[in-house]
Amino acid sequence: MNTLKIWEEEFRIRTFHLDPKRKIHLTAICNFLQEGASMHAEQAGFGYENMLKNHQVWVLARMKVEIQHYPEWNEKLKLQTWSRGNQGIFYVRDFNIDDGHGKSIVKATSSWTAINTKTRRPELVKDLEEGLFTWKDKMAIDETLNKIPALKYPKLMRNRRIEYTDIDLVYHVNNVKYVEMIINSFSKETHHEMSIHTLEINYLGEVMLDDDVLIYAEEMGSKSMKVNIIRQSDEKEVCRAMLDWK
Repeated sequence: MNTLKIWEEEFRIRTFHLDPKRKIHLTAICNFLQEGASMHAEQAGFGYENMLKNHQVWVLARMKVEIQHYPEWNEKLKLQTWSRGNQGIFYVRDFNIDDGHGKSIVKATSSWTAINTKTRRPELVKDLEEGLFTWKDKMAIDETLNKIPALKYPKLMRNRRIEYTDIDLVYHVNNVKYVEMIINSFSKETHHEMSIHTLEINYLGEVMLDDDVLIYAEEMGSKSMKVNIIRQSDEKEVCRAMLDWK
């Protein structure tokens, strides 16, 4: 198998990945996905340092994660990730995580865009297809990610100030931190009774250090919620998500 075409990496579940139910946190899963995407891009010559030479950085625009099983402490996982090429300005990347017995327990698809660090606008990446070979017909989740509909009857869940540990290499809030803020908006009782089966998220804007954000939710059914995050200073919607629980 061509190592440029697919990235494979093994992870072990550590104590710091666990929630009170002794299951892996969803944020830890998302961090594994982000790390796999980063390492594959590095191997193909389109990692952080090389992108900066062209005044570009990768930004996650949309993602959907389906969790069939939350692994427990000390379990070994195998991550696979690959590029499915671009759809306009979006570059599609899929993921699969197997348990230690070859059974798929997490599937994900994502859309990324390259942002020019000077203009802050999206643009195509020169020669990307020459470096990162694609599997256009290999889909972890067989669907195209579209914009999540707006909330109609939002209810304020919490407010939060962005702190230093929320920001990343390019000085904005890391994409997994949005997931963390959403998860932390729900009660301990909700998390003890149910687990998130599907997370779909749209990233709509940047949030910086010391920004204040408001997190709203809207119930779409007994086990389905729509959530968004608003930057308080200008009421800009910076994130929108759908969660299905089971």
